[in-house]
Amino acid sequence: MNMISKKIAKNALVLMLATTGQKVVAFFAFMVVARLAGPEIAGSYFYAVSVTSIFVVIADLGITAVVIRAIASNSEGADRLLGAAVRAKLALVPIAVLLAIGYGILRGNTSEVLLTIVVACIAMTADAFHLIFYGALRGYQNLKPEAFGMFIGQIATGTFAVTVAFLHFGPIGLAGSLAFGSVWNLVWSFYNIRKIQIKISKPASSDVRNLIKQALPFAIAGISVKVYSYVDSLMLEAFQGTTAVGYYSVAYKLTYAMQFVPLTFTAALYPALSQAYANKERDELRKVFISSIRLMATIGFPIASGLSAMAPRLISALYGDAYINSIPAMQVLPWVLLPIFIDFPVGALLNGSHRAHLKTSAMVATMIINAILNYLLIPYYGPLGAAWAGVFSFWFLLVAGFIFTYKEAGGAKNFLWIIIRAFGAAILAWLVWYYIGAFMPLPIAFVFGAVVAIILAFVVKLISLKDILPFWLLLRSKLGKTMQIHDS
Repeated sequence: MNMISKKIAKNALVLMLATTGQKVVAFFAFMVVARLAGPEIAGSYFYAVSVTSIFVVIADLGITAVVIRAIASNSEGADRLLGAAVRAKLALVPIAVLLAIGYGILRGNTSEVLLTIVVACIAMTADAFHLIFYGALRGYQNLKPEAFGMFIGQIATGTFAVTVAFLHFGPIGLAGSLAFGSVWNLVWSFYNIRKIQIKISKPASSDVRNLIKQALPFAIAGISVKVYSYVDSLMLEAFQGTTAVGYYSVAYKLTYAMQFVPLTFTAALYPALSQAYANKERDELRKVFISSIRLMATIGFPIASGLSAMAPRLISALYGDAYINSIPAMQVLPWVLLPIFIDFPVGALLNGSHRAHLKTSAMVATMIINAILNYLLIPYYGPLGAAWAGVFSFWFLLVAGFIFTYKEAGGAKNFLWIIIRAFGAAILAWLVWYYIGAFMPLPIAFVFGAVVAIILAFVVKLISLKDILPFWLLLRSKLGKTMQIHDS
């Protein structure tokens, strides 16, 4: 196993374990909050967060991705580029805050919802800065501080959120819990860059120009991502009110929580691909890319099919009868996960090989398609229309990514064959979950379906023992060290 593969495996495992814990905490916290608060309050909170989540991109504009790439590639002047990034955020964050609050005012939101947006802006501000600090740590491929910080921050946020929901503090209190966790991450990330003495040097004017030039494709891509990720919630609020947003938020949270798998993997994959590209290790770049696509397809297809097939039982069991109107959207929305999972390595490759403009073009087109579909479907179908808009949009994004990267995957036939096998396995797994799992208790049905999905992955040769060996060897070594420590 070469150094790049070892580094990816180690970093992916560290961040994935922590993020898994983080998402588990977030999932159960939101489940309790949704039950305690009800669809209307949950919808108001989710809408306010959607507003700030769109405008937070103004506070970054692709800066973080440039810093990660510069540090990972050992570029000259990376410390000055980091300094330019921090100064840029000091100017951009106030603009983002004003735009978010201004949107709420122009929409004529109630004073409660408007104040929720204001409190959520505190979280947005903290997020903007801890994003760049964690980004610097990622550039050095040191993901342990981020893993620990995000996990502890989520515990704090979840505990705070459940408490304020129980005390009926409404959406404002829920936004306060989000701000609390974000501020913790800001403090922790800054402490760690000081601890390992990452320099934030004073930039020259050329560094600022260089930052702007390199960040532009990432900025456009980031805006596109935020728009097609949250425009559905804004349109739902505009056309059908915050209660509809509350119904949709349950399906949205349950589905997109699963993104932590490709997100954590890409956190390790992106700097490693950037380094391989900079060192002109073309063969290794291709091998890692192909393996990443197959791995993401293997993980994505059972999650998508399982959530979709088990949606009626999941919604009732987790959120209660108050969210029964969430079921139609929940049956459709999980099918965004398969293209999303496969697209993460595609984006990492394009960004890491200085072809971010291609990824940007695909994202802009996806944003436009998504906005049009939401505008056409939401007035008539509500949350279900938003779910279908998401599915069509993300499959379009994957097709565009395929066009740009099929050569790195060994040709169009090879890339398509991976997608066809994944989709075929997903349909078979869905049928097993829907028709056979229906006769089993919910936990047993999930275990049974998961076992079938694993077997299908090996049968259609999406994955082999050779693919998982690096992660298994690393996990075994970690467990071995732990046992030695306990035995001594």
